[in-house]
Amino acid sequence: MASTPSPYPGLFSPIQIGSRRLRNRVVLPATVTNYGVGNRITDRWTSFLVERARGGAAMVITEVIAVDPDAVAQGSIIKGFDDANLAGFAGTAEQCERAGSALVAQLWHPGRQQLWLPGASPKGVSDQPDAYSWTVPHVMTTGEVERVAEAYVNVAVRLKECGLAGVELHGAHGYLISQFLSPWSNSRTDRFGGSVENRCRFAVEIAAEIRRRCGPDFVIGLKIPGREGVPGGIDPDEACRITAELVRHKLLDYLAVNQGNFSLSLEEHVPDLYFRPGHFLDIHRQIHQHTAGTPLMAIGRINTPELAESVISSGTAELVGLCRAMISDAAFAAKAAAGRGAEIRPSVFDNQAWGEIHVGKSLEEPQNPMLGRPGEADWTPAPASAPRRIVVVGAGPGGLEAAWLAAARGHHVRLISAGHRIGGRYAAEAALPDRRELGRLLDYYDALLDRHGVTRDLGRRLAPEDVEALDADAVVLATGADQRRPGGIGADHPDALSGQDWLKLHEEGAQPAVEGRRVALFDQDHSATTYALADRLVALGARVTLLTPRTQLARNVNYCSAIGVFRRLFGGGVEMVYGVEIDGFEGGRLRLRNAYSGTASTVEDVALLIYSTPRKATDALAEPLRRKGRELHLIGDCQSPRNLFAAIHEGHAVAKAL
Repeated sequence: MASTPSPYPGLFSPIQIGSRRLRNRVVLPATVTNYGVGNRITDRWTSFLVERARGGAAMVITEVIAVDPDAVAQGSIIKGFDDANLAGFAGTAEQCERAGSALVAQLWHPGRQQLWLPGASPKGVSDQPDAYSWTVPHVMTTGEVERVAEAYVNVAVRLKECGLAGVELHGAHGYLISQFLSPWSNSRTDRFGGSVENRCRFAVEIAAEIRRRCGPDFVIGLKIPGREGVPGGIDPDEACRITAELVRHKLLDYLAVNQGNFSLSLEEHVPDLYFRPGHFLDIHRQIHQHTAGTPLMAIGRINTPELAESVISSGTAELVGLCRAMISDAAFAAKAAAGRGAEIRPSVFDNQAWGEIHVGKSLEEPQNPMLGRPGEADWTPAPASAPRRIVVVGAGPGGLEAAWLAAARGHHVRLISAGHRIGGRYAAEAALPDRRELGRLLDYYDALLDRHGVTRDLGRRLAPEDVEALDADAVVLATGADQRRPGGIGADHPDALSGQDWLKLHEEGAQPAVEGRRVALFDQDHSATTYALADRLVALGARVTLLTPRTQLARNVNYCSAIGVFRRLFGGGVEMVYGVEIDGFEGGRLRLRNAYSGTASTVEDVALLIYSTPRKATDALAEPLRRKGRELHLIGDCQSPRNLFAAIHEGHAVAKAL
């Protein structure tokens, strides 16, 4: 019988990288997990890589590996020079090879960057301060530069002895190698500064010595910026000149391209849902013209197999790096290759996972509770010991996760929701034009509910007296939470409503008219949802005043996406008022009180007050269910108002335990 042709023939065609033949073009680019402990490899660090190899990626690249003691930023950073990690490297490489994938280690030195240890003594290329922390580095002498280059080589040799397929030199995002490459950060006058040839010399000499000591069969890659997004930095034209200089030495087996550094262009490093899919592919196409046959890897906001296939078929690049897509689903490649693209758990590019690692926490993803666990790539839920009748009340993401997973385990599941469609308040947010990608997660859940036979009972709001009639062995309550009215605002005030209510009205096309009118948005939430609401108000023509009791905004938004938040707020002419609380609102006059000094002030001519405030659990059904002796599980906001991660992960945990 003839085999079924691949729906993505370019993406799943083999390719030669140096002397290594890869089974397809899908690569896991270096992805910081912070799973290391005490600078040592852990089981979860290994599992994260191995599961993506098992999930079909032809090459997996480790997160940053420190090449010398000055590169150790925190305890989760793996030391490449520590003998205690040799067995971990060897074991990880062996498991990846067994799964059919090449393991490549990303060699890293932050140079002047001081992300987590601002009291340390950073070593830099020149005396310019780090764009993120404003730390001024010690400028390395020529001899010190040569010693750091030797450290890269020594670690590469150790990793070859451990059985790794190769190394990738991290020359992007403003770290040490890119500090040499960039005219913005390199003002040296020795042989490592000035011309393009000199600025590339550090990377070229490292690659040459690795090749000499590790031989022709060892993969050597280099990651560079396609654009830094700063005046005087690497732009696409300069990236092309750098590429031409790098490849003429015939030392590199591939080049990878990403964007941004630790200036405000950092948002381009992990472009969120406000960037279009494949946002920077035009830069990759331009650079590709100068690679002289060296395979190029495209990275950045590539979200579907169709887009990944177009990268290959259009000749934009020879490899596709999928980071957030494979954080969300380790089996992205295997599912796509088998024609099961509809089963891929989508990333919605909200950058919540990146926000965790940026502040030094372990990598976690809201929609993937199995992240980094053994068996993640082909995980299926264990069957229940006996089928039960399960009622899930509430069709937000937490309730949806509980419903499909309980049904997949063999239970008879009935999903009850007051809304006429799944998604709850999450669906109202996904109805905003700029947030529509969030809806991909609801489409995924919609298919899971159908696949596993969940009975839907939508458009039905349960009252406490209705619990008597519930035919269930167990009830999962996922009814969410409601925002509280600020003090001084009466429950019947005609011109004040919560952000949740405004979003619901907007979803229905029934929001109050705001064009040309003053809208005050009171922010005690500091989430991406609140600022998406502000963006929409501006788009509808409102004059927006954003107020908060804090001295800053976006405290609950990851740093990369927060850059975009402020770019849009300032660009939209939003007036921002800090350190204030509401004292009253009548006759269009909003009275304020400074939270620190007590000074009174007012905002005049306010047509509408929208408040985004701490929430109160919507758990009115819980006590009647307890009185009836029903087995009851509260998840998500109705247990304790928090976030999407808590809702989905609690729904997952409860369904596994039923």
